[in-house]
Amino acid sequence: MRSTISKVFDRALMLGVLSACMAFGATHSAHGQLREGEWVLSTFNIRYDNPSDPLTWVKRRDEVAKIVGFYDIVGIQEALPHQVLDLAQRLPWMSHVGRGRDADGGGEACPIFFNAAHWELLHSETLWLAKDWRTPGALHPAADLPRTVTVAWFHHRASGKRVRVYNTHWSHVSEEARAFSAQLIASVDAVHGTDATVVLGDFNEEAGEPGREVLAQSGFANTYDRAGARCRPSFPTYTTFQPEGSSGGPRIDAIYVKGLTTQWTCVDEIIRDEVFISDHLPLHAVVSWSPERE
Repeated sequence: MRSTISKVFDRALMLGVLSACMAFGATHSAHGQLREGEWVLSTFNIRYDNPSDPLTWVKRRDEVAKIVGFYDIVGIQEALPHQVLDLAQRLPWMSHVGRGRDADGGGEACPIFFNAAHWELLHSETLWLAKDWRTPGALHPAADLPRTVTVAWFHHRASGKRVRVYNTHWSHVSEEARAFSAQLIASVDAVHGTDATVVLGDFNEEAGEPGREVLAQSGFANTYDRAGARCRPSFPTYTTFQPEGSSGGPRIDAIYVKGLTTQWTCVDEIIRDEVFISDHLPLHAVVSWSPERE
């Protein structure tokens, strides 16, 4: 059932709700309360502010903020500086890290938003998905735009455990650049110890393609692959803004984990003015700490 959020839930409810979906007056609920030890990751390409889109940013930014605010740690892609500011102003209980991909810090960013009451930021940095990966604005020769990964280390206040989170948006034109991006992330991850690691992103390719296969071979588990944890047998993540015919779209957004167990995963289908609030669906996964890191 296609669904839309039509009420603004107060902050107390947000902390306990996994997803709140309302379909043109008929409530459809496929969620429950978080159990002890569980928390929620999300990845969401919010679509850059394009005035030509069927739903402009000004009309959809409140709904985007509502869905980001439901979760513990959220990786966002395609966010321009003013979009990051708009979300931050609407989510005062969340902090964020990340910078734009251009050399001057402007342009699209991959910020990580997180609930600051539950997570303490230990360190963060932005890396460019290129050979000179610490140079702002660096470009892979096969890509037509700079691409980045935002990296953040967090301390979980409740459990005392640490998690490292990568949030990225890979090239839409080059398989070679995407494979390089995966190899860079896997290499950086291999030299750092922590209780768990997460890769959030819009990968611009589906599971099994070269870049994402690098992540799989490096020990990352795709939360979608745990079939028993899915809200339904299959779902897309890239849909365009149009709900009609979107069920067969590609699944190019994903959440990869190490040291975490997937309990539930789904997409949120939020509609305003008869269209989705982005051309991608926000994807979330309820996770718990694994007994020991594999």
